[in-house]
Amino acid sequence: MEKSLHKDPALAAAFVAASLEGWRYAFDHPDEALDIVIKHMREANLPANRMHQKWMFERMRDLMMPTASPALLGQLKEQDYEAAGQALQKDGLIRTYPAYSAFVWRPDARKK
Repeated sequence: MEKSLHKDPALAAAFVAASLEGWRYAFDHPDEALDIVIKHMREANLPANRMHQKWMFERMRDLMMPTASPALLGQLKEQDYEAAGQALQKDGLIRTYPAYSAFVWRPDARKK
C-alpha cells in the first residue's frame, strides 16, 4: 500500500476523502446505513442481527468521532495508536508495528 501511496498521492487523498464522506453520511443516516449493511449480510448468507449491527455502528462512531466535532472525524490520536499497538503485541497478535509517524498519512504532510 505504501508503494501505491507514493506512486499516486492524489488517488490516496481522494480515497481518504471519499471514505470519510461515506462515514459522515452513514452517521447522519444511521437507519439507512443499517438497512444497507443488513441487506448485504443477508445476500452473503451471513447472520444478520440489527441490534448487534447497531451496537457495532455506534462503536464505530465512538472510534471515528470521539468528540461531537464532525471536523475531527477519522483522526487517529498517537496515544490511541500506541495503546492499540501495545495491546496487540502484549496479546501476541503482532510482533511489531510501525511508528505512528510512518502509519499516519495526510495529503498535506509534505507541505509542513
